[in-house]
Amino acid sequence: MKLCNACNLVFLIDSTYKINRYRLPLLDFVGVILTGMTFSAGFAYLEGEHVNNAICVLERFRGIFLRRDVLPGVIVTDRDLALMNAVKTIFYECTNLLCMFHINKNVKAKCKSPIGQKMLGSMSWMPKEVWLIVLRNISSMNSLRSLKLLVHLGQCLLTMLTKYG
Repeated sequence: MKLCNACNLVFLIDSTYKINRYRLPLLDFVGVILTGMTFSAGFAYLEGEHVNNAICVLERFRGIFLRRDVLPGVIVTDRDLALMNAVKTIFYECTNLLCMFHINKNVKAKCKSPIGQKMLGSMSWMPKEVWLIVLRNISSMNSLRSLKLLVHLGQCLLTMLTKYG
């Protein structure tokens, strides 16, 4: 609890689905220290993948912060809509960002078609450094603006695939 209140700037919240012996979603809270090291801030089993379940758990997580001015500044999640909505409801004053790992994973998954593979190869047409710059800029924006930019990038990719694929 002391570590959560002392190092409260960034928290990662992610859930794993039905890979435990209870076959329940496990919500994991991980804090990030200024040096980049992480610590486990807590976990909870959810009854289901609904907004109300996530809200209940996030209210308990919010309760471990001793003062209102030590609430998290940034919460990073994957694109679990129930979790994102619950974070927006309970931690309305903090910034909710999408995880770069999950963004990269989704881009790679969407480009598995033969045309996508031919066009993207190993993203040789876009140097990895450029992609990382794009992702860093997206993650520094608010969530809605980030999603709009990702949708625009996706539309550009589709246009390139149909034009040159």
